[in-house]
Amino acid sequence: MSDSGLLARFAGGVRDDLGRLGARLGALSKPRGVTLRHRLIETSEGRVRLHLRMHTDGTGLLIVNGTDTLHLAPLHAEAAALAFDGVPRDRAMVHLRTVYQGARDFALEAEYERIEAAIATVSRPSDRCVVCEAGIPQPEPLCIRAQAPLKADLALSYACDNDCAHCYNEPRRRGMQSFSTDRWREVLDRLWQIGVPYVIFTGGEPTLREDLPELVAHAESLGMICGLNSNGRRLSDPTLVDALVQAGLDHVQITLASQRPELHDAIVRADAWEETVAGIRTCLDRGLHAITNTTLIEENASEAAEIVDFLHGLGLRTFAMNGMIHSGCGASNPSALEVGRLREVLAQVRDRAEECGMRFIWYTVTRHCELSPLQMGVGLRFCNAGEYSICIEPNGDVLPCQSYYEPAGNILRDRWRRIWEGELLSRIRNRREHPDEGGLPQECHDCPQLRLCGGGCPLERREKNEVMSRCLKSGR
Repeated sequence: MSDSGLLARFAGGVRDDLGRLGARLGALSKPRGVTLRHRLIETSEGRVRLHLRMHTDGTGLLIVNGTDTLHLAPLHAEAAALAFDGVPRDRAMVHLRTVYQGARDFALEAEYERIEAAIATVSRPSDRCVVCEAGIPQPEPLCIRAQAPLKADLALSYACDNDCAHCYNEPRRRGMQSFSTDRWREVLDRLWQIGVPYVIFTGGEPTLREDLPELVAHAESLGMICGLNSNGRRLSDPTLVDALVQAGLDHVQITLASQRPELHDAIVRADAWEETVAGIRTCLDRGLHAITNTTLIEENASEAAEIVDFLHGLGLRTFAMNGMIHSGCGASNPSALEVGRLREVLAQVRDRAEECGMRFIWYTVTRHCELSPLQMGVGLRFCNAGEYSICIEPNGDVLPCQSYYEPAGNILRDRWRRIWEGELLSRIRNRREHPDEGGLPQECHDCPQLRLCGGGCPLERREKNEVMSRCLKSGR
């Protein structure tokens, strides 16, 4: 064979090798499934947890402290993954040029610099809107469908040492058998695999489980953000709080029904106030980020502003409140506030929080035509059940939320795609596009606020429908 023939054959072999390498890199750039990357940034100003979730379509989601999210187009997601993996910039650019052949070098470099700057921005502890400051163009709110939940509430057990008359847990669930420690570890592993970066241990009362610090430690080892919802009574024990902090617990929310011991104890139907308040103080003393939550009902609504003053005096700077949850003992509960009264009390709490320099979180989902949280100045609120959050019951059943007792499957027995794309969760997620299938009333179908509002709470809507049905049957 002539020298020119050998050179042509060699050149052809090099082209084939480069083609195979490019195809391989291109395949590597497209995730085979949802994947999570985690980065913890600790500074003298505080700590920030970042998660990068890569989706099967090549897009990504940069999640800041489990709540703020940046939607990333495929190029930005690819660049962010390289940055998270610590790939040197020169090698990262080689990879991007291979994947995005035909793109101009200066354009790729500019977009890589943009995502680097965005990651640096959101890595700094800040009370400001990190999404606004990141410099990455974002879609309108709720325009992009979630590809996996952001958060899972883990109901470790329905057992509780309080007995609230308005509790959203169904009484018959208290005896439900709960998973062992090993099985709950499997649940955490499974959630991480499907792309859930944030878990909250709840119940019932989760601190009644002796293995709680072990489960927190396992969640931490995976890279999860880990929270706790509690009545606070057992958190009065500094030893338990220290164990939870050491295990990696990020925050705790403690339920307080009233600033007055006698009213709190009457509402929770237990001798609990002193232990609950001691639990709040212990968490604050140990440096654990702590907030409280209060359900506003007829019994405590007139003292709502005084509760805010009491919390400020304890040293809290963030607190939450909600209206009645229309599930379990809360369904058709006479202590629920009518919407007009709720609006009045909400305004009082909002104003007092502002006077005290406190951050106020309002949880309750309402139809915006009845009570608009945006107009009230307490932020956007909509039902995120089965889309941005799910709940895992003590036996592994997956609920749309922790008060929506209709299982969509079992987290350990069923394939995730079957659960996520099943009829129940799909119907809830699709209610804006298909309000008739979502069970929304006719007036919601063409409402311009439906995209943000989502039709309010499906549990409250179901309760109203049941009441109306009973009235029609009785002739009233």
